[in-house]
Amino acid sequence: MRRSRKKYDLYIVIFLALFTVGYFVYSHTSAESRGVENYSVALDDYKASDYEKAYQDFGKVPSGSTLKAPALFRQARCATNMGKKELAIKKYNRIVHSNSKSSILPISEYNMANLMYEIKDKDAKKHFKRIIKKYPTSDYAIASEYYLGLIELERAPKEGKRLEKAQQRALINFKNYIEKAPDGRYAIASIEEIVKLGLNLSNYDNLLIAKAYYKNGEYEKAKLYLNKTTLAESWSDFAKNEYKLGNKEKGNYYTELGLKNHAMNTSNEDVYEVIDNYISTFPLRKDGISKLASLNLTSNGADYIAYLNCNEVVENNFKEACYRTLYEKYPNGQFSADSLYNLFITKYLQKKYLDAQRLGFLHMKKFPNVNSSPAVMYFMGKIAFKLKHYESANNYYKQVINTYPDTYYAYRANYNLYKDDGVLPFLELNDKPVVFPYKKSLDNNLVVKLAYLKDYDLVEELCKKDKFIQSWIAYEKENYTISAVLARNAMEEMEVKPSFDDLRWRLVYPTHYYDIVDRVKGENNPIILEAIIKEESHFNQFAKSAVGAVGLMQLMPATYNEVVQKHNLPTNLNLETANITAGSLYYTSLKRALGNKDLYAITAYNGGIGSVNNWFSKLIYNDADEFVEQIPYPETKNYVKKVFRTYWMYGNIY
Repeated sequence: MRRSRKKYDLYIVIFLALFTVGYFVYSHTSAESRGVENYSVALDDYKASDYEKAYQDFGKVPSGSTLKAPALFRQARCATNMGKKELAIKKYNRIVHSNSKSSILPISEYNMANLMYEIKDKDAKKHFKRIIKKYPTSDYAIASEYYLGLIELERAPKEGKRLEKAQQRALINFKNYIEKAPDGRYAIASIEEIVKLGLNLSNYDNLLIAKAYYKNGEYEKAKLYLNKTTLAESWSDFAKNEYKLGNKEKGNYYTELGLKNHAMNTSNEDVYEVIDNYISTFPLRKDGISKLASLNLTSNGADYIAYLNCNEVVENNFKEACYRTLYEKYPNGQFSADSLYNLFITKYLQKKYLDAQRLGFLHMKKFPNVNSSPAVMYFMGKIAFKLKHYESANNYYKQVINTYPDTYYAYRANYNLYKDDGVLPFLELNDKPVVFPYKKSLDNNLVVKLAYLKDYDLVEELCKKDKFIQSWIAYEKENYTISAVLARNAMEEMEVKPSFDDLRWRLVYPTHYYDIVDRVKGENNPIILEAIIKEESHFNQFAKSAVGAVGLMQLMPATYNEVVQKHNLPTNLNLETANITAGSLYYTSLKRALGNKDLYAITAYNGGIGSVNNWFSKLIYNDADEFVEQIPYPETKNYVKKVFRTYWMYGNIY
């Protein structure tokens, strides 16, 4: 009887345990589904500016939902919009003092501190200080410096040493803001507060203010404060500011003076910028470079000028000598890797394969992962093939594809490995939509859920530093050009690239207008045309170049008119279909005139058919690689590589 009783009690315990687990799962699932439903309804109210109703509906999001913190945040925003600041503070305060580790905490505390400052709550200072301590690298910490400066001044006594100390603390706060965010929202306001203090400013302080004015486009005001600094420390800022004011002669004067006497203590970034500005003032680029080269500089910038000079040399023997001198003079400089690569490729083109191989081994050992690495590795494969080391050649090609999969040379390596598949292995794209770039989030999928609910403003606020998410938001708002550029820049910053099925690649290479391209492609490969559109205009149908090229495919008006008359097309150059149709027809004409080769047609699309025909007669080459590496125009050479790279990437992603 006792054994039966124990068995019965065990069943009861198991049942209760299963019931508890089931109830927990049900209530959690129910809370989550109700949270999504209520949040969605409330967000529609919010977007319709019905803040009273939105406040009530956000309040219906259950406590068990992961959307509770965003709902409280939205309630606070609603209360703020209704002028109920104390109520908004209460909602933010619930988030700040919750046990959550959500990314919504910093902005909540910052917004709360702002409202407390507005209603003269003395605890605002405490929260601004806490933000700086807890989130020191955030934008909210930087902005808190500005508000702390204001609070110091507002609470300072009218006179005496305590006033002086408060002013000094405020000065530090305002300077901290300007230093960290010279082009920030409160930069100019911080400067104005510093000026009101009437304190003696150091040379560094004046330079800091000048840089902030410069960043905000206030060049005349920047000049006033630069004049209060020493030229030795500020010459590059003087030069850049004069260029912005349109004073080319003064800009050139400061550039030459600074490069001769003060460049040693100036950052490479600033030195290179003033050099580029200087060169741009000459009608011919090479004249500006020659003038700088004649200064015989030995300080910062000398290697950059020498490198630019070598890039302008056309004749191969002189080019080789130039790069050899540059490499030997600056073996560990910023341009030594590229100099060594140019020596390597020169030897390859001279068919001195063993000499080239020796330089290639040196480059791979000394510079294992630089911009020229995939090119060196690829041509090491070609050298191995020339020397009949076929297995070694294939290993090099595979290494390029595996290590640098998103490069032009990966495309070329693939061609050499699988020549039977043809020059253009991809013929059409599969439809894959651009979606939120992450399948999961580090924040309990909170950002993913908000993205799914189309709460773009909050996602944007929570992910300010994630360029892929910023790109996706721009895409959703149909700012396609900004989206593509943001994603491209973000991907370039990644040392290790993700696999081709990663959702972020679709933002870098979206398929805008591909439906039109595929419809009007004629005898062309549509992916090549899509690649040309991306590289020419980044999908901006209203793009216009400095020389007058217009539209998605950047056609010159004369070229467009010629195609229009021949094929009876619409006359509006910016209409997507008309522009792409004309571009496709123009590309077809180039291709037919140049042996039906995409390589030559792409080269002519940028460099002109006359130039390509001229290069046919002047360049000595045995294959496509030797032709591309010898294209005399750096812009055209890079353009060809970018278009084929983009073609390759589209094929792999789609």
